[in-house]
Amino acid sequence: MLRITTLRVGSCRVPAASAGLPDRGKVMLPALAHFIETGKTTLLVDCGYGNAFFVATEKFPGRAYRLVTPVVLPPEEHLTKQLPHLPDRVVLTHMHGDHVAGLMDLPDHIPVSASNDAIAHLRGLSTLGATLAACPHYLRDGILKRTPQAIENHPVVATGLAQFPYGNDLTGTGDVIAISLPGHGVGQIGIWLPAAATFLIADAAYSCGALRSGRLPPAFVLATLGNAKAYRDTFNRLRALMQARPDISFIPSHCREYAP
Repeated sequence: MLRITTLRVGSCRVPAASAGLPDRGKVMLPALAHFIETGKTTLLVDCGYGNAFFVATEKFPGRAYRLVTPVVLPPEEHLTKQLPHLPDRVVLTHMHGDHVAGLMDLPDHIPVSASNDAIAHLRGLSTLGATLAACPHYLRDGILKRTPQAIENHPVVATGLAQFPYGNDLTGTGDVIAISLPGHGVGQIGIWLPAAATFLIADAAYSCGALRSGRLPPAFVLATLGNAKAYRDTFNRLRALMQARPDISFIPSHCREYAP
């Protein structure tokens, strides 16, 4: 059994062009999290927004984050209001505030995993650096307090995907495989679910439409949030995979097509 439940945990308002979207003006983009049940374990991939985001961005320099991307989080979209039950593990695709803030609403005993690069980068950030890296220090400290574990501790397995041939088996059964998707943020990963032919691609694209049409965010956005060259390479490999495997569902973390 493999079941995927997609949750909208808040939304943010951004210029459409900055996300590679064809809309005019500004748009609301959902922050998606995914509750995965395998029959033997449950994982929560990303956590969206939470009260901790508003605490972290109350004062400068963190407040700049909130001003650039205004956030709404209705009561019914809080993470704990939507989870069918607590997960056995949380997997963070990367360390940006819109993916990690909801973690602070979960009990401390739940293990947290992310890539080794993402964890090491977070540990090395100053207060100002954390804000510039889109993870204000209040969120940074909350994540590190939970002693996140590296996904690289899990066995390397073949994925069956020509463009992304290897990943880390998070469950020991091949049901949930973490795959490196560099470019957006440091140490970003996606989650490949072979039995469901579903690829959770985090922020490697902002929408399925952008991936299908090849619309990249502007160069200055790519450079600000990560490594622009790596982003383009990952994006192009995902496009090639999409064209080669039309049976796969690609789910970006902010895609309006998949938002509940």
